Amino acid sequence: MSEPLKIPVLSLKGGTGKTTICLGLAEALRDTGNKVGLLDVDIHASSLPRALHLEKEPGYDPILGGKLRPVNFNGYQLFSIGLLFTEETPNLWDGETKASAVRQIATTSIAWDDDLQWVVVDTPPTSGDEVQSLLTHLQNIYGAVIICQPNDLSLLGIAKTLNMLRETETPIAGIVANMAGYKCPHCGQISNPFDRPPEDVRVLANNFG
Repeated sequence: MSEPLKIPVLSLKGGTGKTTICLGLAEALRDTGNKVGLLDVDIHASSLPRALHLEKEPGYDPILGGKLRPVNFNGYQLFSIGLLFTEETPNLWDGETKASAVRQIATTSIAWDDDLQWVVVDTPPTSGDEVQSLLTHLQNIYGAVIICQPNDLSLLGIAKTLNMLRETETPIAGIVANMAGYKCPHCGQISNPFDRPPEDVRVLANNFG
């Protein structure tokens, strides 16, 4: 069994469309003939089960034989930390416990199929301990994808995230400036809802090499 390539998808804050882009990336890889896993370790607000209208089948046990058990869904394998808890369960873990849980789930304990080629990882929306620990221990990373919006706060977050990726020696696959414009349904004009043009994201990325 060869180690599948990992694509961690990062965002410094919630609400950027990170989970939606994870889904799109997993489906694009699947549609080009790859065996794909989708891993949700967003311990703060796991939203994949709700986004996919995914409900546990009767008798489903997320832990089997000492390993976490992914589900087969829509042509790919999926495991979400949301399958371990109910949406109403409060997360009272401290930072170190969260970091340890994310690291263990992502690196050692999932019973993926042997022929899996890619794993897209939906990470917590932070550059804190959970993500740093994950990136330090995750094996066979193809490249991280950073999700942002073209505004001042998000651009500051990109700089922090890029520096974190440098410190953890994580390769970078790209930056997505999401929600960069919307098209008027009446006149067809595209407007930018934020205070910076999308090109500023490209400039920042080029400055970091």
